[in-house]
Amino acid sequence: MHKLTQKEVLKGLDQKNLDFYLLKTVNSTNTFAKDTNLNKKYLIVLSEEQTAGKGRWGNTWYSPDCGNIYMSIKFKDNTNQAPLSLLIGLLISEAMDEISGNKIHAGLKWPNDLLIENKKVCGILIESEKVSDEIELIVGIGINYALPQKESWWGDIGKFKKILPREKLINAILKKIISYKENGYPDWKAQWEKRCMHKNAEIKIISNNQKEEITGIFKGINKEGSMILQTSDGLKIINSGECSIKGIY
Repeated sequence: MHKLTQKEVLKGLDQKNLDFYLLKTVNSTNTFAKDTNLNKKYLIVLSEEQTAGKGRWGNTWYSPDCGNIYMSIKFKDNTNQAPLSLLIGLLISEAMDEISGNKIHAGLKWPNDLLIENKKVCGILIESEKVSDEIELIVGIGINYALPQKESWWGDIGKFKKILPREKLINAILKKIISYKENGYPDWKAQWEKRCMHKNAEIKIISNNQKEEITGIFKGINKEGSMILQTSDGLKIINSGECSIKGIY
């Protein structure tokens, strides 16, 4: 298995503005980033393995040493108003198209899952903390290339590794996140909706306490990233902290 190298991962990036850590193993790249001071504009952490990878809602992210991407990037909050978890999913999907020559079309499932062939191939975890009256954001990204064990909804992109090499994909993702941080992304909402795999489709959502189910037509998102759902009782605006979509994979 080809191991990651700093030269290829950071190719074309202004390294004066970033601190970079390439690790063989770590408990969690997000935890490492959180515990490491942000001395430059960006702090980037990559590891070949995580022993305590973190997912949403306190779940674990299975992270064996078998050629996957486990990455975190830390930076100070800025004035960009787009919901970061949705936007990061969009940027990763765009990076996959860019590197593969538009041969991979990863669909977006609200709020921030990337699916290929109806299987989840990527996880995103955004964390934040207040440091000296400023907010520091940590963007954690896990992308599956190969998994010895899988749940039914997990997928990987191993068959695409020749047209989507790890180092080139990481490099493209980093460039896109930094570009967003520096320049914003004015039409992100329209671009996200173009890639959404269930736009104008009937979906079922379930509240996070598992007590309520709602069926409706997914009409898109608002500028805060909340779901716009057309139900028999009218339009409902639902944020990602309240529920999740069921039945997509």
